[in-house]
Amino acid sequence: MKEIKSIFKIGIFALAILTTLNAKSQTIDQFDTTYNAGLSSRTLPGYSWYQTFTAGITGNLTQIDIGFFNYISGIGTIEVYEDTGITGNMIYAGQVNVFCPGNACMLPFQVNCNVVVGNSYTFHFIPGIGMPDPFGVQQDFTNSYIGGEMFTIDPSGTYPFNMDLVFATYVKSETTGFQNEIADRSSLFKIIDSSVVINNNFQGELFSIDGQKVSMMDIQAGVYILNINSKENNYNFKIYIK
Repeated sequence: MKEIKSIFKIGIFALAILTTLNAKSQTIDQFDTTYNAGLSSRTLPGYSWYQTFTAGITGNLTQIDIGFFNYISGIGTIEVYEDTGITGNMIYAGQVNVFCPGNACMLPFQVNCNVVVGNSYTFHFIPGIGMPDPFGVQQDFTNSYIGGEMFTIDPSGTYPFNMDLVFATYVKSETTGFQNEIADRSSLFKIIDSSVVINNNFQGELFSIDGQKVSMMDIQAGVYILNINSKENNYNFKIYIK
């Protein structure tokens, strides 16, 4: 079992409800976007890999993003299982197209299954026709995701990889009224040029994706987590600065 590496990250990220600004019906749940290593994954028979994760929202798992690198144009299969590993109950399986034109690609794959907050799950990727041998898979060698880990499978067995996959999961929450409550983000904040402006009666802080607090003025291009507090509610938004 992994040790808890950062109390700060747990408080902000582990089970936070992070709302994407370009999708009103789903929210980012679990993620590890620290790309600092890579796996040359084989496509030979019997080779595959999976990432375990812990759901932070009860609802419908609608999408899984996976990080790849270098040119890829092929087909794969994504399976989702209850519990850790691929011996449990399979709750989703579907074929996906994998296309990465080069460099680093975060590719979205649509899925459809229910998850429950606090429960463990596994998504399993099996390479198929057209996938190059080997193909590049983005990794986080710091193991910063505390809710699960990555495993590799080959004909000799299944092994922990000691790195996390670069990934994100999206869940459509069952909580009624949540989307209506935060649909109009302009009432909370605005992005003007490369700065975030918090509206009156609210307080906010901006964090990099790895949990470091940053200024809300003259922000460099990238992805950030914006935390906004009021007397009644606490909101977390995933924002993009171009």
